[in-house]
Order: sequence, then structure tokens, then C-alpha cells
Amino acid sequence: MKKQLQTEEHHRRPRSLGGTDTPANISYVLPRVHKCWHTLFGNMNAEQVCNKINHSPWKPEGITVICQFINGVEVRNRGENNSKKETRCKEAWSTLFKDLSFKDTISYINNVWLDPSYHLYLVK
Repeated sequence: MKKQLQTEEHHRRPRSLGGTDTPANISYVLPRVHKCWHTLFGNMNAEQVCNKINHSPWKPEGITVICQFINGVEVRNRGENNSKKETRCKEAWSTLFKDLSFKDTISYINNVWLDPSYHLYLVK
């Protein structure tokens, strides 16, 4: 008998920042990677996620990540609750994005994790 993977809901716009339970705002993710996302980004808004990535040791030199509002309702509130421990963040980043290029990491964040009213872009 094949073992089924258990997933849990990730609110792409955190409920604490006005996110809802609509299908467009929910991704189904493995609990282990969900915990890693919140270790890195807590309940940050999309701009904060972008800023954290830009100031991380994982962003390649010469590339900047920008966040653009694309539609819906903008978020003015700021989130928090991410880990401040460098070793935890390093492990979480590795678990989430281990085999992905930086470009693919940003695409993955856009498609699974980030508030659907926003989009991250890479600029050189």
C-alpha cells in the first residue's frame, strides 16, 4: 500500500495581514517545508519577503529582487515572527530551495508561497 503524503494549508497572504481562506490564497505544502518558510519569513508581507531575500547571503551578486503589486488589495501592515537565528535560517533555506537555481527559487516563491497580489522579479 502506497503511503499518502500529508499536506497542510499555507496562506499566501497571511491571515494576520488580511489573507482569506479562498482557494487563490491557499497552497498545500508539506508540513516540514511549511515550517521552514515560516522560520525564514514568519508572516511577513510580500515587500518584507523581498527585502529579506535582497539582504540574504543566498542572493547572487549583481542581482536585485523587486516586488511589484499586480492586482487585488495592497498590504500596508507588516508581519514578523521569523527566526533571527542564522543557523536555523540557513537550514530552512537549504530545505526549501536546496536544488533550485536562484531564478527557479524566485519562481517557486511566486507560485507557491507569495501573496498572489504581488510578484517578485529579478533585475540585473
